[in-house]
Amino acid sequence: MKNNNAMRKAAWLAFITSLTLLLVKFGAYYLTDSKAILSDAIESIINVVTAAFLMLSISVSSKPVDENHPYGHGKIESFSAGLEGGLIIIAAVVIFVEAVPVFFTPQPPRNLGPGLYILGGAGAVNLAVGSYLMHAGRKYKSEALSADGRHLLTDFYTSAGVIIGLLLYRITGFPWLDPLIACLVALNILIPGSRLFANSFKNLMDEADPELLERIVQALNTIRKPGWLYPHKLRALRSGRYHHVDLHISLPHYWTLTQVHEAEQEITRALLDALGEEGDIMIHVDPCEPPYCPVCEVDDCSKRDSGFTSAPNWSVNEVISARGTDTSASKLL
Repeated sequence: MKNNNAMRKAAWLAFITSLTLLLVKFGAYYLTDSKAILSDAIESIINVVTAAFLMLSISVSSKPVDENHPYGHGKIESFSAGLEGGLIIIAAVVIFVEAVPVFFTPQPPRNLGPGLYILGGAGAVNLAVGSYLMHAGRKYKSEALSADGRHLLTDFYTSAGVIIGLLLYRITGFPWLDPLIACLVALNILIPGSRLFANSFKNLMDEADPELLERIVQALNTIRKPGWLYPHKLRALRSGRYHHVDLHISLPHYWTLTQVHEAEQEITRALLDALGEEGDIMIHVDPCEPPYCPVCEVDDCSKRDSGFTSAPNWSVNEVISARGTDTSASKLL
């Protein structure tokens, strides 16, 4: 609950900041009639819309698992990030539409001095708030907060580029610099916007996360105990701050149900502690087979067919495979 309240406060800060800077930047545009400043102001419209949706997504994603949403409500954060990426792409197109005709009918901007001061102040605010949202996104494992923070930082770089370009215009007096800067702004936001949209699509499609899988397998190697053999069929998905992991693992076939249950609970607790995430672990237990003996570290096993040789570290490729490791015992099966 404490994390949810902090995330809501961060989302409100993003919304109030974006709305204020939207008004400030359009004021600077009407003062200067600069297409470059207009391009920055158009991007701020996206900031306001996505900040509003950010508040909604954080409110929804914080709801607990229910009968209709057994994996929680966290996917709305990926949708929020995708919406933001899509709107950024649209904004880039609008900027091109506004700027390109000005190459053929130049309209030199006016009152650049006050306009640049206003834009500089707006950029500084975006830098501060964007950095804070990125920090909050990492701290609270929020894809939506991180996406909004990344967008505000992009907005800061946009403002910085516009200021530099318009200073060059003041020095050179070339009228085509103003629409050129606007087009460069469009390209600058188009690339991260496309990347943001693509990443959100991957999350919505539950594409495998190599980094998450690596963390899980490293944790399994760290917490492994004698008798824990060949985790396999590992699958993991992220839903907002929640992670859902399921895997198979082979245990000695002669263990009692109580021993198997205790091992399952220990693996679950250890994985959640190692990952430091909220979520659930689903474990399916398979009985060991004679070919596993060379890699089984149980000393007092009376069922052995052969002696212990070594217990190699598990790799991601082995643990996500359908059968388990592709070395040692699995080659004998």
